[in-house]
Amino acid sequence: MKDFLKKVFEGIGKEEIEKLEKIFKEVSFKKDQTIVKEDEYGEEIYILKKGHALVTKKGNVLAELKPGDIIGEMSLEGAVRSASVVAVDRVVLYKSDIKDFYKLLSEHPKIAICLFRTISSRLRKIDDKVVEKALQEERLAVLGRLGSTIIHDLKSPLSAIKGYANILEDIGGNDRVKKYAKSISSSADFTFDMIEDILEFGRDKSTVDFRPVNIYQYFKEVVDLFGERTDGKEIEIKILPCEGLYYELDPFKMKRVLLNLLKNAREAIEKKGEIEMGAEKTKDGIKIFVRDNGIGMPPEVVCRIFEPFFTHGKHGTGLGMTVVRKIIDNHKGEINIDSAPGKGTTFNILLKNNPDKIKDQGGK
Repeated sequence: MKDFLKKVFEGIGKEEIEKLEKIFKEVSFKKDQTIVKEDEYGEEIYILKKGHALVTKKGNVLAELKPGDIIGEMSLEGAVRSASVVAVDRVVLYKSDIKDFYKLLSEHPKIAICLFRTISSRLRKIDDKVVEKALQEERLAVLGRLGSTIIHDLKSPLSAIKGYANILEDIGGNDRVKKYAKSISSSADFTFDMIEDILEFGRDKSTVDFRPVNIYQYFKEVVDLFGERTDGKEIEIKILPCEGLYYELDPFKMKRVLLNLLKNAREAIEKKGEIEMGAEKTKDGIKIFVRDNGIGMPPEVVCRIFEPFFTHGKHGTGLGMTVVRKIIDNHKGEINIDSAPGKGTTFNILLKNNPDKIKDQGGK
């Protein structure tokens, strides 16, 4: 611990190091476990020894923490936590009671100076990121509005192409013609999906039209709409039992969410696999989940998956998951990801701010 603390609190002497060693003890947190929680009072301060963690505020990633970073230092002023910190992988930290640490700062000003230097550096990085994000969102809003006016006009001719392709597939005289017609129809579907994502992304304000939905039947409609778009892979889509579960949501917008999650699951499966879709009641709402047994994602991809135009080597606009996040935000909900390379992926949608909108009526 001694050598580690010397690097974190650079410039302090042997006496201060010994004092720090006495008040800190080693603790660990599992992957995805919350270390500190936004808007809660904290009584601990941490120093990250091993692993990585994310600083998030209202679901937005503000910074990534690495070994040597200090967590919970703002609790020194007695205020609530300004952000949450979540473990990206298994992390090991040194933990101290905030009162013991505060006493140590008052007795050894050198430690306080080192801490102030750390806080200033962190705030500067976060401030730069916030400014950059604001400028990016402004540019993307303009781009989205411009794109929407152009792309909306493409829907009519595209509908005609798909319609004639379907007719040709039905009446085609040989297998080769039917194969080409089916390919045209699939390409039209793919383009329709991109158009819907861009149109949704380009809307400045999005209203949510809440309607009571039979969740089980709704899932069946989404899976039927997804149809055979499995890219030639052997994929089984299972709807887990949730008969009798009703909830008020926007069925049109949530359909975009589920279709995008199904596409992601399909792309994660290399040749043969399984996708499960289900829902269950929670204490204050409902949880909807889509999971696959595909290749999974590393932490650095999970951290960026909701960023506009981030594609992770996939085809498309890179807006699908951005739209997913936008729609969930409009539902006053949240979405989180449980994924690791070789272990598949689960997307969990938590609609927890509308407990009065959930019903359990029995039957399908």
